[in-house]
Amino acid sequence: MDIERLKEFLIIVETGSFKEASAILGIAPSVLSTRFSAFEESLRTKLLERNNRLVVPTESGKILLGNAHEIVSSWETIKTSLKASRGTIVNTLTIQLCARTMPSELGPFMDKYCRSHPGLFLDLYDENSCRIKEGLMTGQTDIVFVPGLENDFMDINGRVVVSYYDRLSVHLPIDHRFSSRSSIRFEELSGETFILYPNMLEDHIRKLQTTLLDKSGIHYRIYDNSCSPLYYDLLVPIGMGVEFWNWSDIATPNTSKVAIRDEGYGTFYYMLYDPDNPNPIVNEFIQLFLAYRKDRL
Repeated sequence: MDIERLKEFLIIVETGSFKEASAILGIAPSVLSTRFSAFEESLRTKLLERNNRLVVPTESGKILLGNAHEIVSSWETIKTSLKASRGTIVNTLTIQLCARTMPSELGPFMDKYCRSHPGLFLDLYDENSCRIKEGLMTGQTDIVFVPGLENDFMDINGRVVVSYYDRLSVHLPIDHRFSSRSSIRFEELSGETFILYPNMLEDHIRKLQTTLLDKSGIHYRIYDNSCSPLYYDLLVPIGMGVEFWNWSDIATPNTSKVAIRDEGYGTFYYMLYDPDNPNPIVNEFIQLFLAYRKDRL
């Protein structure tokens, strides 16, 4: 549960109005209403209702209200204690990323960023923790890193989408006949078995894989599975098939990464975040990461 949503809930109840609460919070009423609706949806219950002209808690809202003050107070106490012990302001940044792949620059950058922000709590979620849109709208996640096709994720209701293009590569078992090659054409992979990414809350990775395979026009077989993304890494080395990913992705041990030479085959890497997110760290993190990546291109 997100502390900021609880704080907003308390202010709405205290004022009895979304309009007055949004003025106190310094955001548009429509933004507050959308956030709160998503918060209710994530809890699968209605928390507020209108009584004459006032917004009042429902029975579920009263139950939450009985605990919300204590939760928020406890969190503020923890932050104060940590600030006193570390001599720095404590912030939390929650990043959701695909468990199988992330920009190669992200790991070194996060290490550098955390060293320069000793009071930062960095939480990492995988793509099965929550749906992307829901996570951003409720504040459960601050930033999402995810690969996809061009124009994917353009329906995130005003959420800012930053993307960059990456070449496509195929990961082969180390003893594959093409493992020593630096590049390959799709037609040379005709007849191969391609490993599909496991079924998750979002299907964008499987959609990316099947769309590019169909576009290639080659004959291929599919190895489907329901394993964890963490075990997905093992399927190529043990010979269950081949897979393709972004060129900048780090290859699994005992595999060979070979570039796809055909034009027009690649993926887009997206950073998604809510521009209305009250977390002051979000925009700073994104701008510094983009500058860090640009310096290494």
